[in-house]
Amino acid sequence: MNNQFYINLRAIILFGFAFLLCSFIYSGKIQYYIAPQMMKFIYFAAGTFFVLGVVQMFRSEDSEEHCLCGHDHADTSKPFMRFSVYFLFLLPLMTGFVFPDKVLDSAMAEKKGVSLNGTIGMKASASKTDKPSEKTQSDSDTPNADAYLEDPEKYMAELEEKYADDSEDSSTTGSADSDAVFDYDEYYLEIAEKYDDREKIKVNDDNYADLVDSIAIFSDRFEGKEIEIKGFVYREEGMEQNQLVVARFLMSCCSADTSVIGMMAEGHDLGEIETDSWVKVTGTISQTTYGDARIPSIEVSEIKQIKKPDTPYVYQDLGIFN
Repeated sequence: MNNQFYINLRAIILFGFAFLLCSFIYSGKIQYYIAPQMMKFIYFAAGTFFVLGVVQMFRSEDSEEHCLCGHDHADTSKPFMRFSVYFLFLLPLMTGFVFPDKVLDSAMAEKKGVSLNGTIGMKASASKTDKPSEKTQSDSDTPNADAYLEDPEKYMAELEEKYADDSEDSSTTGSADSDAVFDYDEYYLEIAEKYDDREKIKVNDDNYADLVDSIAIFSDRFEGKEIEIKGFVYREEGMEQNQLVVARFLMSCCSADTSVIGMMAEGHDLGEIETDSWVKVTGTISQTTYGDARIPSIEVSEIKQIKKPDTPYVYQDLGIFN
């Protein structure tokens, strides 16, 4: 195969990616992969692929061989190896056109884990997991007997200095953390105050993440209020027959960063509701203990099975690309 074949193949690949993105946009399936705030980049990418495809289409074999760059562009690789490189681009292109789109469900929720305290619970878990151990074996609180016997006065002086520094660092860190928590709570406090005079809270796609977070932080302020919320049914191993989670996948940027948040619902005949079915739950906000945590819950007064919404995910706009 001559170079002109590979030039045309590159043009086909570029046009292919442009048309694939356009088909996702036109069909609305792009929402399964990208958050709305990222759509500007998808439009830009589709346009760029199309322009580069046009440029590539009008290139010729002579333009590559006589580019006057001072380098030899002669093809020294085997055709099979060269085509294998292009196949790496063709494979995701064919996958996008051929394979059906799949909405994330409870099977993926089980792998990711569900937070029953909104994004607050996820951030708290992440901070505990990511926080490195501050003490190593060399920094142990156990006194070093050998060092003490060699020079007791020096050892005690160093020990006092060490604990003085630790105390100062702890005080500084605690102050910073307190300020951060205050600022963090302030945002959700404003949301909670908006519902002080409302007897019923309706959770929709636009306010889902903020309301679930606010209820998790200020459960006492919301307790006793009526709530209406929609989501898919999720169950964890160990849940009782009268319990289920009304959950949604939360997307901040793309499908790779999705997380699962929801609220516990408790009531009669909930065991008859199938997992993964979509429901609208109406009930009263209360609190319950699940595992070792105190979490907000819904005392169900009415539950209806509904059709899966056109937009199965909820989105959290972080304001990064605005």
